[in-house]
Amino acid sequence: MMSSAQTMSFNPIGPDELEMIGKALQDELQRRALSRKSEEAEALAANLISAYQAGIRDDLGLSIVAGLS
Repeated sequence: MMSSAQTMSFNPIGPDELEMIGKALQDELQRRALSRKSEEAEALAANLISAYQAGIRDDLGLSIVAGLS
């Protein structure tokens, strides 16, 4: 059983959050005409996940991060 400190620090990305991150990724890939299989797409996905984990939890914020990445 996890202690309360471990539980608080463990914050998985759920299906709704994953969908929101995925939409921001897909929108930016389309804007840049990039393939999902490209290195740029992988870097962008990593940046979006990091931004989400850092507290950017809305569509607009993730779209801004995607555009700046």
